[in-house]
Amino acid sequence: MSINWIKITERAREGIKIINALPYETFTTVLFYTHRQMSPSVASASATSSTVGTSVTTTGRVDSSTEENPTSNTEPEYTLEELERLVGVPRQDFLLLIKTFSYILRRISTFIIKPSLLQRELREKLQLEDEAKIDAILRLWVRETTPIMNNLASKRYESNVIEDVAWKLNMEISSHCQQREKTPLAVLQMKTAVGEDINIEMTQPELMELYNQFESIQGELDAMLAMKTTGATAPGNQ
Repeated sequence: MSINWIKITERAREGIKIINALPYETFTTVLFYTHRQMSPSVASASATSSTVGTSVTTTGRVDSSTEENPTSNTEPEYTLEELERLVGVPRQDFLLLIKTFSYILRRISTFIIKPSLLQRELREKLQLEDEAKIDAILRLWVRETTPIMNNLASKRYESNVIEDVAWKLNMEISSHCQQREKTPLAVLQMKTAVGEDINIEMTQPELMELYNQFESIQGELDAMLAMKTTGATAPGNQ
């Protein structure tokens, strides 16, 4: 199964050819450089830095520490110009290489899919030829998406069932020193199954609007329930 997560243009295909031609160590260096430059914190730091050139760290194929922290400061650093010399391709191809990496990383960051499917897409749709390079992209993607998935799986999102509802009346006093107008407010208090408190303050017109919405919802539910009951008691269902 193929998903429509990325469009491979002719220029992107040319960039992928350059990626395929890179040695693995150079590939990972450029990959992590591009990823770091896409990070908001790095972009902010770069904007305020007076240092000429952008630094980047290198990584090795079998260094387990760099898998956990691919931009470890224990590795040599390169400026953008030095990175270009390391890659060893013409300036136009180097810029296309950076743009292609950026495009791929930006696209995969907007999709939550199975790692096995992404791996297949990188191999078949992008036609990346080196399995080690595919795995490097996959590890980076997993490292970035895991905190998001863990957050979605937290207890805060396990249940939004309302377990208790209460209400009270408040009086809002206008800050205008001449009128001192008082406005009654209804406060609807709801507690969810995960212990989250939700308080909603409403004026009388707002409360009436909410009441009318509940009435409409109740009418729809009653109609659906009536249809279900009628269908269950129809002669053909006896």
